[in-house]
Amino acid sequence: MITTDYVWPNKVALIVEDDTSSLMLLEAILGKTGISIFVVDNGEKAVDFVLQGNPVDIVLMDIKLKGISGLEATKLIKKINPKIPIIAQTACAVAGDMERCLDAGCNAYIPKPISTKVLLDTIDYYMKEDATQELLKMHIYNN
Repeated sequence: MITTDYVWPNKVALIVEDDTSSLMLLEAILGKTGISIFVVDNGEKAVDFVLQGNPVDIVLMDIKLKGISGLEATKLIKKINPKIPIIAQTACAVAGDMERCLDAGCNAYIPKPISTKVLLDTIDYYMKEDATQELLKMHIYNN
């Protein structure tokens, strides 16, 4: 795995994922970066996590979730804190998904299966202090 250039020891990632295999992959990718990881398995818990004032530097949001969708959770989180970057991820990528994710407030979109390099590059972009998150949106494809 490519992690030598990606080190975020003072940052916090919230992973919103209900699929065990996808979660294990994300934890394996992020595990060597030093980032603190919190995991919830649905949109309601993600919104509650942010509402409780927990520090969150980035959210990795699965779109297909039980209960409220990842898109609805994104809208609610952005109302609470519009500066939190949210990276949408979905295994059921279909035409229009990226646009729906960006319209909901996601800052980036990565279809599954997730490329380690694309994921780390995307997170790194948002971990930089000079990233203009309100003005820029990344359009990431796993080609």
